[in-house]
Amino acid sequence: MKKCILVCISVLTILVGLAESENSYETIRLKGKGFSNVAHTVAFTKISGVGELFWLFWPSLAEYSPNQPLIVWLDGVTGVPPSLRANFEMFGPFGTNLRRQESWIQYFNLLLIDAPVGTGYSKAEDENNISTNFEDHVDNLVTILKSFYGIHEEYSNTPVYIFGQGHGAQLAVALAARLAQNNLFNNVVKGVGIGNGIISPAQALTKIGFYLEEFGKIDADGRKVVENFSDEINTLTNNGRYEEAFDLFLSIKKVVNINAGAGGLNLDDISEKLTRDKLQEYFNRRLTADHYKLMEETVPPLIGLSGKVIYDGQRDAVLKAFRNSLMKPAVDKVEYLLQNTNISVTIYNGNLDAISNTPGQLLWVDNLRWSGQKDFLNYVRKPFVRSRGLQGYYRKTSQLHFYWMNSVGQSVPLDGYYGMTRILQIITNTV
Repeated sequence: MKKCILVCISVLTILVGLAESENSYETIRLKGKGFSNVAHTVAFTKISGVGELFWLFWPSLAEYSPNQPLIVWLDGVTGVPPSLRANFEMFGPFGTNLRRQESWIQYFNLLLIDAPVGTGYSKAEDENNISTNFEDHVDNLVTILKSFYGIHEEYSNTPVYIFGQGHGAQLAVALAARLAQNNLFNNVVKGVGIGNGIISPAQALTKIGFYLEEFGKIDADGRKVVENFSDEINTLTNNGRYEEAFDLFLSIKKVVNINAGAGGLNLDDISEKLTRDKLQEYFNRRLTADHYKLMEETVPPLIGLSGKVIYDGQRDAVLKAFRNSLMKPAVDKVEYLLQNTNISVTIYNGNLDAISNTPGQLLWVDNLRWSGQKDFLNYVRKPFVRSRGLQGYYRKTSQLHFYWMNSVGQSVPLDGYYGMTRILQIITNTV
């Protein structure tokens, strides 16, 4: 690993005006061959007692990039790490073939974080001792931001929008709430994005039987099987038995495809069928041999990693650590942001995602408790058009936006790049 240890914590805290965190850290900046002279920063934030968390920053191609919004992108336990999917498959400047592609860096600065520790290139100090306390992982994200601003102080007043896809939505809203409560980083966080987010997972699953039957993926008997399954998860969650609910949740693919008769349905995108080998996996997020070759052989010399690189090798340990938190609702943090801050909340949902199905998402969205909820519910839903094509629909207030996204699955930026780009331009006022 080619690296440069830049600064110690005492210097960083002076730069960003924060009290020292409980665990000391250092910033390890990597120096590799690079990507066709496109500016970027690659680093690990090494946190004592935790491990090394990987992040990649692409500054905007705008004339003076600190004037452009900063998008912080998170995924989570159940998704593909941002260093791979967000970077090479969704909106980074290079595709998996390392050729230039359309990218959000035309309009925005991008900070991609492999979190929680143990996912992607991030590596836990001891995989058997990854914290089971969700707030500790939020602490780690705060530390990464300190690390980032320690290198890039020029962005200290740049508006920040924190996006979380899937389980990353829990991390995104928790991070934004923490920063707002503690008045951190000059209060630069202006918005949060929730993409097919796992915010109230058990509640959303209560609609999956209805959803799949309406799409013709299961019949009435299959719906009963799925609803019995989702009701059991919801009961466990309501009784605070989160670990049992999570363990049961891991069997959802088997229940839908075998017990309920769907056959080979990709629950992240119900327009796709799965091969027999993928039906054996608990999530559809497992990586291909080409993915591993890209991230373990091709990319490391470009970013400054040397030696044997194992990508996403601690995923099972991370899943185990999050058994007690993933199924916990995070609705209260969304309500906190809406009721107590000026931070906007944008929720967008691909209508082909069964697990974060749109009817189930609306169960918690339509029942949020905050002063602007009546205005949100009274707003007449309107078509969302981009380039003369219908992308979906939206309902909004000045602070809360909800987008129904058509013909896309769990990863809206991957399946609907242009529609998602337009959403970002709207909420960041860069139109």
